[in-house]
Amino acid sequence: MENNIINRNINFTKILVTIFYLLFLNSSFANQQDNFNPNLPPKITEANAEFVYKFLLAEIATQRGDFNSAGHLYLDLARQTHNISLAERATRVAGSSRNGRVALDSAKVWSSLDPKSLEAQQILAELYITSGNLSKAKPIVKKLLEQDTYRGEGFLYLNSILVKVENKKNALRFIVTIAEPYPNSKEAHFAVAHAAYFANNKKLTMSELTKIKKIDPEWQTAVLFEGYVLGSESQEKAVNFYVSYLKKYPEASEVRLEYAKLLTNQKKYNLAKDEFLKIVNSSLASAEISFTVSLLAIELGDYTLAEKFLMQSLERGYPEPEQIYIYLARIEDTRGNYTEALVWLNQIKSGPSFVESKILTAELIAKYEGNDQALESLDKYTNLTPDAKLQLFRAKISILYSDNKETEAYDLMKKEEVNFSDSAEFKYDYAMLAEKMGNTVLMEQLLKEAIKIKPDYAVAYNALGYSFADRNIKLDEAKINIEIALSLEPRNHYIMDSMGWVQYRLGNIDVALDFLKKAYKIKKDPEISAHLGEVLWHANKIDEAKKIWDESLQQYPDNKILLKTVKKYR
Repeated sequence: MENNIINRNINFTKILVTIFYLLFLNSSFANQQDNFNPNLPPKITEANAEFVYKFLLAEIATQRGDFNSAGHLYLDLARQTHNISLAERATRVAGSSRNGRVALDSAKVWSSLDPKSLEAQQILAELYITSGNLSKAKPIVKKLLEQDTYRGEGFLYLNSILVKVENKKNALRFIVTIAEPYPNSKEAHFAVAHAAYFANNKKLTMSELTKIKKIDPEWQTAVLFEGYVLGSESQEKAVNFYVSYLKKYPEASEVRLEYAKLLTNQKKYNLAKDEFLKIVNSSLASAEISFTVSLLAIELGDYTLAEKFLMQSLERGYPEPEQIYIYLARIEDTRGNYTEALVWLNQIKSGPSFVESKILTAELIAKYEGNDQALESLDKYTNLTPDAKLQLFRAKISILYSDNKETEAYDLMKKEEVNFSDSAEFKYDYAMLAEKMGNTVLMEQLLKEAIKIKPDYAVAYNALGYSFADRNIKLDEAKINIEIALSLEPRNHYIMDSMGWVQYRLGNIDVALDFLKKAYKIKKDPEISAHLGEVLWHANKIDEAKKIWDESLQQYPDNKILLKTVKKYR
């Protein structure tokens, strides 16, 4: 009873404070003046009732996360008391609320009360720049740079602020003026080059980078930026640039790291691996670098090297060791070491890799012991999130399906449907299995339910449209569904294939070939090959059709759709 009375009193107090707080906001803030004169005497000189009241309101607002109102309150107090600490607090709190107007007003008060504070001047200049008021920022920035012993850092910091300026040409004009007194500063030239690039002035960008090379040809910051500029035109230009630089300066680890990343993006894994190996014990050595080398080694099939650097990454404290355990387990599997693989996987007791580790464990059990044992291993885990339960269930279906137990998989999905009634992914899987079982009515129903749950589910639209097209029914509806899917995932080669197939069914051979060729260029999938070959055949391009089928058969000799298509025309 006593606790209830106390709680009611606390709640009543909160309501009163809120009412006073809102009344204060409405009456006081509208009358605040932007101008502040630090030479006039402060209106509040002691902790009187007004000060305590406003200060408490500001603190309450801060605690409630209402930084916007708190910033206004602290600013009002700073103006009336001429207190530097309150002005600084107003600036920082307003910054947290992203209220640029109050932050700027607060910074003005702070800098006028404490004109010797470099931090106050820096923040004021930054706020002027980000608000686009470069003319007000210019004298402050010039003065700061004149006083700055580490002027180079100031220019580099200006880069990070100027990119926020909407008018890039104004930003360039600003930094050119600021940098003019420092012709021997590489950082000043870099700031101009940086702003020039974003203002689309390529000529000035390269001119400034050339000046930097004369001052300090080894400066990696400028080299990396030049590589970035060249790479935006052509990755090969960037590669050649890095190769040339590294021949002169082989110890430049930062440049070598960027070069290695570029090679990886180009899928030149052997070359990338060699570069990462040169970095792995350099000044940039880290758990992440070791992990990257291991992944490249796996990509190249060098599991001994991969294991070495996975272990090194663990020793260096890789933040997600569970990922490494999974890779080590896979490596042991390639060697046929079933027990050793399980030892690594059993170390994963929780976390984001837990479900993946249990699915991999089941796959290994299926491989070495049998599917029944694999299914039993997945049944042990019940206290899971809905998403984790779905992942394990899908793994069960996959195991049954791989064992040609489609009927059992179908029955299991039918049984579990009630437990996954809100899952679009479950309904999609169930629909695909229903189609395999010949139940196209159920398939259509499930795909439509999946789309209703997840309106942007591209693969469901595609599956529904493709099913109609493949059965040569409801072609207009098929086309609409595939168009929606393609609008959601315009670079998905499977959806492109579906669009090509429905266009073929509609008799639009040229349009069909256009989509199918685009899909085939992205992925030489056997089903895409089958479709493209069939449409080419009907376009009287017989030799081209045969060539595509023959190439695909060499890689996928057992694909049923490909074999069926080839048999139909030969």
